[in-house]
Amino acid sequence: MTTAQDWMRDLAFGLRLAVTGRRAWGRLVVTAAGVGLGVALLLAAASIPNVNASSDARFDARWGAGAAVGDGASVLVAETSTQFREEWVQGVWVQNLRPDGPVAPGLRQNPRPGEVVVSPALQEILSGPDGALLQPRFPNVVGVIADEGLIAPNELFFYAGTDALSPQSSSVSGVVDHFGEAPGHSRTTFSTDEWLMLALGLAALLVPIVVYVAATTRLAETARQRRLSAMRLVGAGGEQIRRMAAGEALAGALLGVVLGWALFFLGRTLASGVTVVRTAVFEFDITPVWWLALLVTAGIPAVAVVVTIGSLAQAIADPLDVTRRTVSRRRRLGWRLVPLGLGLLGLLAVAAGFDSVDDLPLFVVSVVLVLVGIPVLLPWCVERAVGRLRGGSTAWQLAIGRLQLASGPAARSVSAIAVVVAGVIALQTLVATVEAERADRNTPREAVQPASAEGRITGERPADAAEIGRIEQEVRSLPGIDDVQVATTAQVTGKKDPATGTLLIADCAQIARLLSVPDCRDGDAFVPAGRSPLRPGERVELVESSFGMEFRASTPPPAWDVPESVRPATVPFRFGADDIAMVLTPAAGVPAEAQNLEAYIRLNQAAPNDLSDRLRNVAAAHFADYSAWITTTGSSSMAAEEESAVAAIRAALLAGALLTFALIGCSLFVSAAEQIQERRRPLAVLGAVGVPRRTLRRSQLLQNAVPMLVATALATVVGMLLGTLTAVATNSLRGRIVFDLPGMLGLFAFAAAAVLVVTALTLPALGRAAHPTGLRTE
Repeated sequence: MTTAQDWMRDLAFGLRLAVTGRRAWGRLVVTAAGVGLGVALLLAAASIPNVNASSDARFDARWGAGAAVGDGASVLVAETSTQFREEWVQGVWVQNLRPDGPVAPGLRQNPRPGEVVVSPALQEILSGPDGALLQPRFPNVVGVIADEGLIAPNELFFYAGTDALSPQSSSVSGVVDHFGEAPGHSRTTFSTDEWLMLALGLAALLVPIVVYVAATTRLAETARQRRLSAMRLVGAGGEQIRRMAAGEALAGALLGVVLGWALFFLGRTLASGVTVVRTAVFEFDITPVWWLALLVTAGIPAVAVVVTIGSLAQAIADPLDVTRRTVSRRRRLGWRLVPLGLGLLGLLAVAAGFDSVDDLPLFVVSVVLVLVGIPVLLPWCVERAVGRLRGGSTAWQLAIGRLQLASGPAARSVSAIAVVVAGVIALQTLVATVEAERADRNTPREAVQPASAEGRITGERPADAAEIGRIEQEVRSLPGIDDVQVATTAQVTGKKDPATGTLLIADCAQIARLLSVPDCRDGDAFVPAGRSPLRPGERVELVESSFGMEFRASTPPPAWDVPESVRPATVPFRFGADDIAMVLTPAAGVPAEAQNLEAYIRLNQAAPNDLSDRLRNVAAAHFADYSAWITTTGSSSMAAEEESAVAAIRAALLAGALLTFALIGCSLFVSAAEQIQERRRPLAVLGAVGVPRRTLRRSQLLQNAVPMLVATALATVVGMLLGTLTAVATNSLRGRIVFDLPGMLGLFAFAAAAVLVVTALTLPALGRAAHPTGLRTE
């Protein structure tokens, strides 16, 4: 009966085997380094949920419960934003109703009317060389927001004090005694396509790391099998051999776990504030979820022990066969297809009915099974591929003969790279298909007018004639402006058609400049011929001047009666005739709370690149809430935002994939160097009988290249299949799969470069092993 003392004695003996001898220490250090890098990356991945949860909590903390003044609100808040170049600058209006009201997160006190408190990143822009173009919108900066008030260290955000908020407005929330009481705001989320890209990319990054860790724990496996087989022959039992192997595996795994935690804390410090694809995180947010951290800490040593014991099945069952160094038995295919088959079946099920992020767990599990199936199937593929190769040059025969003798270590050394290649090809296929589909969707099917640049300013309130004149004059003074027309507008909505059209409100003097009408009197109404969906005398609902935000249930939208008498007119195209439902004079009675100011601007070819920001500065000087932009006929801002989001996700995931690729390339070098050490005796014999060094070098190159070629071929097939099934799962797919051939060629070039670099780095060790004096060390 095995006692705890027997367990401890055998484990301790295995630990001594791991640290006995100079080469043992070298293997231990290499194993610990490989495991440590994998643990650090897995801990970083385990921190992603906490990073998102912490940033979401700080975002929610900016808002109130939506209480009205009569419900005890002491502070009013409202969301606002502006744009600087290609960056959005988000902000919150703050209005104190009582001097003892709660303070917004990240502030010592709420800003008074006219004061602004900005984030460090926004402060850096304001004080930098480009700040002069943004400073007119932030004329009175009185402080900087602390970290607890920011989502990320690079966030462009501000709090602005005001006294103009109305508790009846649909865009205003009330804060009673503390911020974050009942968050009703939501951050921008990803579309279904983008969630699929993220899930596929993360799986493609994490699965190779686990495979890499498992392969690292099997370094020097041949020497370990011979050593433990010899112990089996002298009387050690099978259970004893397993416990000794477990102790030897635990030495490198436990040391690697400790090193991994140290690397994680070091990397967390270095990563704080670093911006990658416009995203940065605080150091205190990078904390792994406790149960995931426990799973990584305990799971990696467990994986090392299981993998090591599993590799000793032949050494325990037939130790004499191992010690004689005979050719291993042929691998069986059946069970190796199980993970891949289950994963593909899961993906087929997902592709048949994927319609929301609720199906993501099944999708992720299926992707993981497919990717895990690659290293499981690869040893069989390498064995069958090299088993059919015959003849060739001396270098070729030496390389193929070695692979036929022991293809397992060679297959394991490239298995993680094969997983990365498959995952990246699948991701490239998905991204290319989504981008092609969106390009088809956003391309007009009919011919359009030649592209022309136009600008527009929208203010949240009406303006009198004097202010309209000043705005028009300020816009005309900007460079690159051909023409500008400024007027008051209102948006009509309805239950059947939520975007019925625009009402243009102008006095008779403006109407005379805009329209071709014989006469005009205050109270008149004009309809673009054949365009207006409004019927005379009809009662319609208008959109409040807060840019279409939803109303409170207790506050009905403003209503307006269409005049009984209307006359046809012609509206110039440059003034947005396609949107104009009716042109009205002020006496037509459109409610003031539904009126906005609109400025339509025509640009010329001399317009500077920063004209959009100049227009925003003009708008900011007259309105608290506004929008200003420049568009080109036929362009789509939504399409541009979609392309930007997809490009950002693709860049981040591909950068991570290449980093993982480089990391695993280091393990390929270690594995190749270890195999040279294990073959030092036959290499020394070859050197003694006069085999040229260049032949041995070519043999080493081919021995690295053939498994990589087989792995790349398998990864390409699996990756294209995985990408196709993932693309089919997107709702918007129109049946056209696009493969990113240039991206694939880049991956193949990277794999070829890895083979060349690894071979070059192992040549010194090969030269020393092939020296005839190496025979005396055996």
